[in-house]
Amino acid sequence: MENVIELEQKETKSEKNPVEWQQYWETEMSAASKRLRKFRRQGNDIVNRFLDKRTGDTGGYAGSSNSPHKLNLFHSNILTLQSMLFGSVPKIDVSREHPDPNDDIARVAAMLFQRILTTDCRSSGSDLPTVLKAALQDRLLPGFGLARVRYEYETELTPSINPSTGEIEETEMITSESAPIDYLHWQDVSWGWCRTWSEMPWIAFRSWLTKSEVSRRFGKTIANNLEYKNQLPDGNQDSARFAESEQKNNTQKAEVWEIWCKPHKKVFWWSKGASAILDAQDDPLELKGFWPCPRPMIANHTTTLMIPTADYVLVQDLYNQIDEINTRISVITRAIKVVGVYDRSSGDSVGRMLSEGNENDLIPVDNWAMFAEKGGLQGAINWFPVQDVVGVLQTLREVLNDTIAQLNQVTGMSDIMRGSAGGQYTAASSNQMAAKMGSVNVQALQDEFARFASELEGLKAEVISKHYEPQSIIQQSSAFFVPEADKDKIMSAIELMKSPEIFWRVDIRPESIAMVDYAQLKQERTEFLTAMATFVQSAQAAATSMPGSTPILLEMMKWTMAGFKGSTYLEGMMDKAIDEANKAASQPQQQEQQPSPEQIKMQIEQMKMQMEQQKSQADLQKIQAKAAADVQTVQAKTQGELAKIEADATRDMELENTQSQYALLEIKSELEAKLQEIEATLKASITEETIQAQQDMRVNDQEHSQRVSEIRISDNDLGL
Repeated sequence: MENVIELEQKETKSEKNPVEWQQYWETEMSAASKRLRKFRRQGNDIVNRFLDKRTGDTGGYAGSSNSPHKLNLFHSNILTLQSMLFGSVPKIDVSREHPDPNDDIARVAAMLFQRILTTDCRSSGSDLPTVLKAALQDRLLPGFGLARVRYEYETELTPSINPSTGEIEETEMITSESAPIDYLHWQDVSWGWCRTWSEMPWIAFRSWLTKSEVSRRFGKTIANNLEYKNQLPDGNQDSARFAESEQKNNTQKAEVWEIWCKPHKKVFWWSKGASAILDAQDDPLELKGFWPCPRPMIANHTTTLMIPTADYVLVQDLYNQIDEINTRISVITRAIKVVGVYDRSSGDSVGRMLSEGNENDLIPVDNWAMFAEKGGLQGAINWFPVQDVVGVLQTLREVLNDTIAQLNQVTGMSDIMRGSAGGQYTAASSNQMAAKMGSVNVQALQDEFARFASELEGLKAEVISKHYEPQSIIQQSSAFFVPEADKDKIMSAIELMKSPEIFWRVDIRPESIAMVDYAQLKQERTEFLTAMATFVQSAQAAATSMPGSTPILLEMMKWTMAGFKGSTYLEGMMDKAIDEANKAASQPQQQEQQPSPEQIKMQIEQMKMQMEQQKSQADLQKIQAKAAADVQTVQAKTQGELAKIEADATRDMELENTQSQYALLEIKSELEAKLQEIEATLKASITEETIQAQQDMRVNDQEHSQRVSEIRISDNDLGL
C-alpha cells in the first residue's frame, strides 16, 4: 500500500497549476456529493424524527383531528443511550508504554502530557466534553460523528541584538500556542471513494467564512471573486428556495472546503465556482497518520463502501408500526362514549333520561301501558356497542406492548433496562458499574466511543510533541509545581516529548469523575498504603541486621510502587531516598562485618516470608474488624429499635396520664361548680328564711306591743 501511495505521489506531484487543481477537486467533490446524497437526506429526516417535526406530514399538524398520534420512543431511546455512553466529564490518563520503575524521564514526560491534556476537560463550550457530546449525538442520529485537531499560535516582534553584527533586530517570537479540538458537523464533512478508513484518499471539512474572514486568510483578490450565500442549518444549498426565512443566516458567507489529500501529502482550500484553487500547503501538522482527525464513528458501514447507515434506518419499520398502532388507539379511544338511538314514538322521556336525569331521579312516562307493551326501556333504546370497541382497544394495546418489546430487543434497550452485564467497565463497585453500563448489545458502541475520544486526545498530544515550544509546555503543564525531586528531570522530559522516539498511551475512561471512581481511588490508595506499611515493617529487621541492604530494600519498594496507580507523584521522592541510601552505604563502616551474598539472599527470603505472614495477619485483622463492625452495627440497630419502642411506650403512658389528669380536672371542675351552685342555693334559701323570720318577729313584736297597749288601756279603764 505504501508503494502505491509513493507512486501516486510521484505521478501527481507535479505540474498542476491552481486552475487544474480547481477542476480536479470540482470533479472529486461533485462525485462525493452524489455518493453521499442519500445519506445526508436520510440524516435530515432522522433528525426531524428525533425532534418530532411534523410540518409537511400527510397526517396534518399536531393537535388537529386528523394528525397522527406518534409515540416518539426514538427520542427517549437516543437520550438513554447518550446518557449511558457519556454521562460525565472524561478523565484523561497518560501513562508510559512500559511501567519501568527506573524510567523516570518517561514518567515525568507522561505527567506533563497529562497536565496539558486535562485542561480540555472544562465546561466552556469549546472543550473536550462538549465536542465529544456533539460527535456522539451525530453518531446516534445520522450515523457519523467526527472532530479534528488544529494548531494555532500567536507571535510578536521582540527586539534582540544580532551577535554577528551587534545591531538591534526585531525577531518574531511565539507568545502563545494551542491545539484546539473542533467539532465537525456531519454535513460539513466529505470524503473520497473508499471501502475502509485505511483506503481513504482524501477528506474535506467545510467552513463558512464571511468576506472579511476570507480576505484575512486568502487576500482581497480571492475574497472579491467568491460567491457568498445564506448559510442553512443543513448546509444544502439545493433546498435554499424551500427553506423558511428564519432558518437562513442573515450574514452571507462563502463555502470553503479544506481538503486533506493523503496521496499528495497536501492540504487544499477549495470553493465551488472559484476560478482557481484558493490555497495549497504541504502537510502542516506532520502527523504520523497524516489525518488531523481520528477514525470517524460510523454506523453500520461494511467493507463494500464507506457510507454510514444510521441505526434508525434498520428499525424504522418498528417505529412506524408503533406510531400506526398508537394512532389507531387514539382514534378508538375517542370513539368510546355512551351514545345510542331510541324510538321517537316513545316520547321525550327516554331522551330526558340522559339529558336531565340526576341521581335518584324518576322521569314520568305518558301512556305507560303502551310503553311497557313495547318492551319498556330495553325495547326503546339501542346502545352503541362500546364493549366491542373496548375489546379492540385492549387488543391494540397488547399488540403495541409486544411491538415495543420487540423494538427494545432489537435496539438493545431491554438489556439496558435490565442492567445486565456491563462488559469491560469493572471498578471498585463493579455491581453498580454493571447496572449502569447495562447492555451487552451496545458494548461495541461503548468501545467505539472510548476509542474515538482516546485517539482524539492522542492526536492533540502528537501536535504538542511536534510543534510546541519548550516554554509553552512548561507554562501550560505548570511544570514548576511538580515535586521537588522531579524538577531536575523537566528539561530531559521535554526533550523526550519532542523527540520522534516518544511513546505514550492516552487512556480516557468514560465512567470517570463519578462517585464510583472516588471509591475506587480510595480503595487503590488504601491498598497501596497497606502494602507499603507491611513492607516497611518487614524491612526494618533486614535493615538492622544488614545495614548495607537499605538501597536494595528501597529499590524493591520502588519496584512495587510502579505497579500501583497514582504512585507517579511519589517515585521522584523515592529516587532521592535511594540516592542518599547509596551514598550512605558506600561510606566505609567501622568494625562491621559485611554479610555474605548467601546471607543476604537468605535474609531476603525470610523477609518475604515475614511479609506474606504479616499480609495474612493483616487480611485476618481486616476480616475480624469487619465482623466486629457488623456486630456493632447490628447491636446499635437493635438498641436503637429498643430505645424507639421504649420511647413510644413512655410517650403513650405520658399521653394517657395527661388525658387522665385532664379528665380528673374536668370532674373536679364540674364538682366545684355544683358545690358553688348548691352553696348559692342554700345561701339564697337561708336569706329568704331569715328575712321571713325577721318579718314574723316584727309582726309578733307589733302584735305584742299592741296587746300590751290594749292591756294598759283596759287597766286604766278598770282604775288599776
